[in-house]
Formats: sequence, structure tokens, C-alpha cells
Amino acid sequence: MRDGKVGDWYTNYYDPIIDYNHKISMRPDGTGSFFWGNYDKFLMVLGLTPQRHDVARQFFDSAVGCLGWRSLEPADESPGNPRATLYGLAFAREFGDDAVHAKLKVCAEEHHEPTLDPETLEFTWRFGLNEPHPRGQFNASAAMAESISEGAWWRLFNEPNLRKFVDPTVYGVDFPKVCLSQAVYDGSRRMLVVATDPGVPAARGEPTAFRVTNVNPKSCTVIVDGERSDDWREVDGDLEVSTTVGAHTFLLRLA
Repeated sequence: MRDGKVGDWYTNYYDPIIDYNHKISMRPDGTGSFFWGNYDKFLMVLGLTPQRHDVARQFFDSAVGCLGWRSLEPADESPGNPRATLYGLAFAREFGDDAVHAKLKVCAEEHHEPTLDPETLEFTWRFGLNEPHPRGQFNASAAMAESISEGAWWRLFNEPNLRKFVDPTVYGVDFPKVCLSQAVYDGSRRMLVVATDPGVPAARGEPTAFRVTNVNPKSCTVIVDGERSDDWREVDGDLEVSTTVGAHTFLLRLA
């Protein structure tokens, strides 16, 4: 950096044994290096955003410029390689760049093959790869792009939610038979709200259970689907709630 600005290139990798400096261009047209490395720029954004938000934005803008995402032409991506688009979507949201996000969203809807499995109700992206199983890394990046909001990646590291380690917490869920669609603790009302869905429709009605820690079971009141329930017990100091696989809502009131 010089005068607060990223220069024409940055070092992606340096090998001291052979004295090789693998440079990646920061120029708008990508010239000046053996490899443009726009995807690598997004990896730099991933690491820099929590530490130097301003510098990370420069890397983001460089990648966006090199990929032509500020032009009037539709965004495109190489078949089977959604990496740049996924990180572009995520960090367009992080930096509040609605124009780039809107352009990439059109590309993603066309190429990323969002799929709902009718038997398991599992939602994944298949990316047109025609593979027996969805790609884990691609799906993780796609989920990040869907869930992130402006400034969220910075806040995750600089304003972490440490209350989650002492607040009531659900665990021991019989996944994938049971999925949680909600698990939130309202500290002002001293109430934990849990909602379940059948992760495997064929298992609907089967007995199951989950546990809640960081509570005093003896002072809890359990409401299931609007009715008070005594179908729970204390296990190793935690609360175990018995139920069935299906759509249910649980309210755990702490005295």
C-alpha cells in the first residue's frame, strides 16, 4: 500500500527458496501479472474485511472491475465454476453494492441450479455439475451469499455474540430426521423459542428428543404447540424434551 491505496499488484505467494514472487494485478484491466487472480482477490477480501474494511473494499472493486461487472453487459461465469460469482454476491452485500449484487443474482439464478429434494426436503445448489452429491464448498459459499447482510462479515469478528455461550442453547437434535427452523432466546422475556420441521418426511411421527443446556430444568415451563407439556426430564443437569418428528413449536419459559 502507498498513501492508503493498494498499488498495481500484490503478492499472492512468495517462495524464498527459489526467490519467486507470484504477483497478481490490481489494475482495472488485469494487465501486469501472469495471472489475473480475481478469485484470489476475493480470498483476500475474506481475510481483510474484518481487519481493514477499507483495503478489502479496494480488492473487491478491483476484482469487480476486472470481471466486467460494472459494465452494462450481463454477468457470466465459466461452466461448473461459480466461485467468483458466489464471493461476488457475498461481498457485494457486505459492502452494500446493490448494483453488483443484482447483476450477479440474475447470473446465479440462471446457472446455479437451486434444487429441493422432494424426498428429504433438503435444499441445495447443484451448479449444473450433474454429480450424485452436491458440492459442499460451493454450497457453503452459496449459503453465505444468501444469508449475509451489509457489514455482517466485519461484525462477526469485531462485534461477536458472546452471549450465546451462556444463554439457553439447543443441542442433541436428531438431524437429519429433525430440522430446526427456529431457535432463539428472548432474554427480556426469559423465553427460548424452538420450532422443528421433519427433515425426513418418511420419519414423520417417529419419537425423538432434543436437549437444552444453560437452564435450570426445575424452574422451566415447557409449552408444546400451545399446550403445557410434562413430556420432559432432567438429564445431567440439562433439559431433555421428548417429542415426535414433525412441525412443532416449543416455548421454554425460565422462571
